[in-house]
Amino acid sequence: MHTPFSPANSGFRFGSTLGCVLPLAISWLMIVEPACSNNSKSVGDTSHVTSGGGASSSGASGGAGASPVTGSSGGSAQTGGSVQTGGSVQTGGSVQTGGSPATAGGSAQTGGGAQSGGSAQTGGGSQAGGRSGSSGGSSGGPGGSSNAGGGDGSVAATGCTGKTYKLCEDFETGTAGGLGPMWTKFNGYGAAGPTDVALATDAAHSGKMSLKSDSINRGQQRAQTSLMAIGATAYKHWGRLFYKVQQPSPPPLKTATNTVIHITWTSLIGPGGENRVVDIVENMSGAHQWLFNIPSDGCCTSSAYNWKFDDSWHCAEWWVDVSTNSYRFFTDSTEVPALAFSGKTNSTMSNYTGIIVGATWYQQAGTITSPFVIWFDDLAIDDNRIGCQ
Repeated sequence: MHTPFSPANSGFRFGSTLGCVLPLAISWLMIVEPACSNNSKSVGDTSHVTSGGGASSSGASGGAGASPVTGSSGGSAQTGGSVQTGGSVQTGGSVQTGGSPATAGGSAQTGGGAQSGGSAQTGGGSQAGGRSGSSGGSSGGPGGSSNAGGGDGSVAATGCTGKTYKLCEDFETGTAGGLGPMWTKFNGYGAAGPTDVALATDAAHSGKMSLKSDSINRGQQRAQTSLMAIGATAYKHWGRLFYKVQQPSPPPLKTATNTVIHITWTSLIGPGGENRVVDIVENMSGAHQWLFNIPSDGCCTSSAYNWKFDDSWHCAEWWVDVSTNSYRFFTDSTEVPALAFSGKTNSTMSNYTGIIVGATWYQQAGTITSPFVIWFDDLAIDDNRIGCQ
């Protein structure tokens, strides 16, 4: 077949061999379409590749594959990330940026889903903003639970499920307004009130309930439970308790005898009496100190007034060793060195048989004019330090 010459005719090639060239006598305007002409596409033809490396019909270019936010706009192999449609190794769906080749930059497991959001490098994984198990955002994970709350810097919902502590109490057993089956009332020296101490559902560090103290009266009741079942651990252990103080909390008023309010939150009891291991004194400015105290005030240690209450959950830890009359205290994972002691025989430490939780205060009536309300949750005792997580 003869075809008129045209610059657009890609079949014309000056480099054809002599066996393929028509005789020179034939008009220069006409050439024969050679059977051996090269019909391959030119290097510049990119019609089979989209500019972003992804499937042009889906709009999910390689650069947009495996969204770390939703895992749906660039995640499945159909919309943004297989090796065929989600882009080159550079932009979308490689193991580096959009997931493994199998899932191509974002199945529900790897492209921004609840697990990791892609590869560990950039596709929404733990380093780039998918799951916050290690960087801070998934509910209930180790990087930022809604239960973890405030100042303790802790990251996980605690509770007792799966825990092997010698004693663990998350206050989830029982009925609001009462006490759980392992607890009884510990009578104070003041007039008992119906809201002195009880399970409540209006605040919780984990789960749905906590133990709440709510009274305007001094010497209020608290809750107690036995430590007999944990044996020698009761005499040498680490303890941990979360607490939250309702805001605004009432600062003490000046009375004829004092300008502070002393409130005990947690005590260990044994043959030697009561040791107040989580104990505070608040002054009129609203600042409070920590102390280890006994009913006679004959021992032992206290800190400066360096803390103030807020509406977040916080963590208190203690360590006791009855055999050496030793004690340490930590608030929000940080030790308060001023409270530490060892060898203080006047601490009245003894082989503890029980623990008391709840707020009770000791100053004269009228020191506060509205109830001091506090919630307690996630109590634990063990041979090793438990921590605030």
